Amino acid sequence: MKKNAYGNIDDIVLNIKIVTPIGTVNKVADQHPRVSSGPDLNHFILGSEGNYGIITEAVIKVKEIPSCVKYGSLVFKNFDLGCKFMHEVARSGIWPASLRLMDNTQFQFGAALKTEKHDKHQVMLDNLKKYYLFKVKKFNQDEITAATIMFEGTPELVKTQEHTVYTIAAKYGAIKGGKR
Repeated sequence: MKKNAYGNIDDIVLNIKIVTPIGTVNKVADQHPRVSSGPDLNHFILGSEGNYGIITEAVIKVKEIPSCVKYGSLVFKNFDLGCKFMHEVARSGIWPASLRLMDNTQFQFGAALKTEKHDKHQVMLDNLKKYYLFKVKKFNQDEITAATIMFEGTPELVKTQEHTVYTIAAKYGAIKGGKR
């Protein structure tokens, strides 16, 4: 989920021990650049979902807990605008720890799973948000998409990431959602 900040799983695994039906395999991460000598066993093992064996030990790289964590969300009129936004963020080189774009089906499914609120003020606020999106901004409920964001790092880095992401989002007509 946070590969932008920490890398893919195969980038952070240093050593793994796997128990298989025929014995134990200990795979130490390569300490040299990748070469054309065939597939890396880590790719098979880490992506096998337990089909080749069970990982019983793992040594992974860890990083310091970030001093600042912020969450955000964006709503786009349609998936195409969301994809263009994602492409521009990727090209900017300033990436939040996690940035996920949901298509309309995922968006509607997530909305359907929300628990019913009993707080009158929250219900009123949610209704105002819907009114603003669908009546004022003219978003179509059958096309709307959303992106979820997690910013992590130093306060200065998070501020830079937020500024970059939200500036790009504004170019594509995105509306900022709630933050935590």
